[in-house]
Amino acid sequence: MSETGYLEAAREADSERHRERARDRERRERHSEREYREHRSDRGDRDRDRHSDRDRRDRERDRERDKDRDRNRDRDRYRDHRDRERERERRDRDRERDRHGRIDAFEDDRHERGRGSPRRERSPVNLDGIVAITERQRRMTMWDIKPKGYENITSEQAKLSGLFPLPGAPRQMNDAARLQALAQGAEDGENSLLKQLAISANLRPSHSRQSKRALVTNLPHIDNERAFVNFMNDLISSIDRDQTDESSENPIVVWQFSTDKHSVLLEFNATEDATIAVALSGAEFGGYKLKINRPKDYVVPEKMQDTSAYAAGSISPSVPDSPDKISISNIPVYLTEDQILELLKEFGELKGFKLLKDKSTRESKGIAFCEYVDEQITEIACEGLNGMELGDSVLVVRRACIGIQQTVSTGLSSVSSMAELANSTSTHGATRILQLLNMIVLEDLNDEDEYEDIREDVREECEKFGKVVDLKIPRPTASNKTPLGVGKIFVRFEDGEACTAALKALAGRKFADRTVVTTFFPEENYEVDAF
Repeated sequence: MSETGYLEAAREADSERHRERARDRERRERHSEREYREHRSDRGDRDRDRHSDRDRRDRERDRERDKDRDRNRDRDRYRDHRDRERERERRDRDRERDRHGRIDAFEDDRHERGRGSPRRERSPVNLDGIVAITERQRRMTMWDIKPKGYENITSEQAKLSGLFPLPGAPRQMNDAARLQALAQGAEDGENSLLKQLAISANLRPSHSRQSKRALVTNLPHIDNERAFVNFMNDLISSIDRDQTDESSENPIVVWQFSTDKHSVLLEFNATEDATIAVALSGAEFGGYKLKINRPKDYVVPEKMQDTSAYAAGSISPSVPDSPDKISISNIPVYLTEDQILELLKEFGELKGFKLLKDKSTRESKGIAFCEYVDEQITEIACEGLNGMELGDSVLVVRRACIGIQQTVSTGLSSVSSMAELANSTSTHGATRILQLLNMIVLEDLNDEDEYEDIREDVREECEKFGKVVDLKIPRPTASNKTPLGVGKIFVRFEDGEACTAALKALAGRKFADRTVVTTFFPEENYEVDAF
């Protein structure tokens, strides 16, 4: 080998050794770096594991604490529920005991009135020293004892004096000297005096509140009650009527709407206003034609017997309420008063006639009232004129006062006639509404549980006679401490037969140691809560 070749080989070997050492150094550096990273990774894992264990222990401790809190809450909830259940069971037991007590009173009373209670063996009683009941001195009472100076006056004579008006009518001052004259036995003028008493007696239904009421039905649903009342006030106030009392600006003084707002009971300041309101039946309000009638407990006034004010051939400008007063509605406004009179005179002689006119314009309102001298013509005129076509209008003619007829009588038979009227009212007044009196007191209505128990007891007992639609028990409220009807119970049956059966069966029964009084109640008053 030449020297040049040897040198090249030596340099090649040195280069190879340098490259090998560089590769070894590079391998050591990579190995060191890998070991360092692995070391750091192991240390990080240990730290994470330590932190993870600590977090796990904290979570377990929190879970245990939450479980303890839930157990305490469940235990408190269970205790509260248990206490409420015990209190509810106690109230149910008390309510059931009271309810059974009232039912037992009903059943005991029925048993005593029906089959009678079974006989019991009683031990002998020593009656020595006991005064017989027929020999006992009775306690002094004020019943059936006449006042001093009026021993010779009968009850009918006292009623004819006018000191005892119809229910709802105001009591007016009368001359008590007339009663004194009767007591002294003025035989010569006795008959004439009784006749005067009969004429001046204040037994007139026109003085009662029923004569000033009108029932309006077929109303649209009303949100604002005052708007309808103002409509009726304006309608009647615009008429030129025989108003003697100007103390009240509005004709309507009291109104009561039904719960569904489709009917209302109006009470007017004067009887004439109520009669005019009935004649306005058919007037439109809110797109509906109103139906206006008298309530069922309205009593038609007696026909005036004093005819001295009537002169043959003359027509009175006023027509007082009477059984023969005729109402004529839907008269064309262009007809004059003479034209209407000419039409009415075709049936007979008129005693009175009044055409209602506008107070300001004096134009006809299309309504008139009249009365014939011969009362036999009244029905003939109503049948002949009702439905008659005049131009584009169809007349509506009927009696102006429709209700319970009162027997016309004078002298000492007046009170007997009123008794007959009372009997006829009871028969005419049979309705589906049963009124129960003397069953509850104000204290019973203040307790909510007692109130519900009474409702349940009454409904359960009344359903034995027929289906009960609903019932009302008026009670005080926060806004009205003494509402109308407190102390009364009203039950509406599905039919009148069930109501009549319940009235007969419950009358005289016992309820909470009280004797039950029953009577019928008008359905229109029930609808508007006019208790």
